[in-house]
This record gives sequence, structure tokens and C-alpha cells, in this order.
Amino acid sequence: MNANPQSSVNFVSSFEPYLYHLLQTLAGNRVAVQLTTKSTIQGNLTMVAPDHIVVEVSGSPFYIRNQEIVWVTLSK
Repeated sequence: MNANPQSSVNFVSSFEPYLYHLLQTLAGNRVAVQLTTKSTIQGNLTMVAPDHIVVEVSGSPFYIRNQEIVWVTLSK
């Protein structure tokens, strides 16, 4: 019998249903997203997943974790 069993590693990701629902309503629109790094990204919100979003800026996709989002709004 092994006296020191190996510990298991579990992946944990927070899910914010209100943020997820809001982001789904904004999908396909041009948005501005403030990140925790105090930078703002503006582009087309192309995809919403439970743990991240994809904002396309000048043809390049930016994958942003939901935990990094401070605020999001429609942009012109």
C-alpha cells in the first residue's frame, strides 16, 4: 500500500451567468472591453464562451478571459 498517494489536480473556472448572458446579447456587435491591465480593446465581438470571449481587431482575434474583463460596452 502506498503511504503517500498522489494528489489529483482539478481545473476550476469561475462562471458568471449575468456577464455571460450580457456578452451573448452583444455578440456580433462592435464593443469596447476594459481589461484589468487598464488597456481597452475595441473591435467586433465574434464569439462568446462561458470562460472567454473573442474580439476581432483589424482582422486579428483577441482571446480574452472573462476574469480579465472590468467592463464592456457597445462601441462606434
